[in-house]
Amino acid sequence: MSDDPLLEVSNLSAMVEGFEVTHGIDLEVGHGEAVALVGRNGAGKTSTFRSIMGLTPVASGSIRFDGEELLDLRPELIPKRGIGYQPEGRELFTGMTVEENFRLPIWTSGDARGIEDEDAVVEDVFDVFTELEDRRDAEVQNLSGGQGKMTAIGRALALRPDLLILDEPLEGLAPVVVENLKRYIREIIDRDISVLVAESNASHVPEIVDRMYVIERGEIVDSGDPEVLAEDEEIQMLMQGGGE
Repeated sequence: MSDDPLLEVSNLSAMVEGFEVTHGIDLEVGHGEAVALVGRNGAGKTSTFRSIMGLTPVASGSIRFDGEELLDLRPELIPKRGIGYQPEGRELFTGMTVEENFRLPIWTSGDARGIEDEDAVVEDVFDVFTELEDRRDAEVQNLSGGQGKMTAIGRALALRPDLLILDEPLEGLAPVVVENLKRYIREIIDRDISVLVAESNASHVPEIVDRMYVIERGEIVDSGDPEVLAEDEEIQMLMQGGGE
């Protein structure tokens, strides 16, 4: 396994509607590593993730994945390189079932990921999200909030990515659902898939990740051990919208 990072974001600044919303972002995710990007709502987490996926314009910087510069690629090619993405708003394909949502990425990009047995991949996703097994034929607009989040993650998992990017997977869910999703995410990590997860609640991530970055006003302001940072009073103030 290479000692180089799987994902390396360097000095990244991104633009939204003509305004610079992230400034000089530096972060890395190693092979088989789980990393969190935490910050309050509006701090720049989603803009950073959308920049990685080619969905938000980048003003300057570099995004390298497995040694390849992603800024040179069209957005539709990035999942084919091995990055799965669960957006904050889920963005499921309504009018389609849970299983069809899992199959659709394979239909469009499976060849690029070397997927030959579509059925085996879909069953593998259901093996992770066992709670969805009896909902496989349900149209996604009829799912609960937690089931919708699971389906969005499962759809990103269906292309067998090397890196899974999860934007606020635990936000707005009941505590019991949060614990179930944490267990599912840990199972994905145990399958040697790297994970980059955004959260606005720092207390959610120490059980899941190896390292944590803290973002505030579009800049990385701290990084390190997730358990230490989650207990830091200044970090807690930032999460609540306080601090300078």
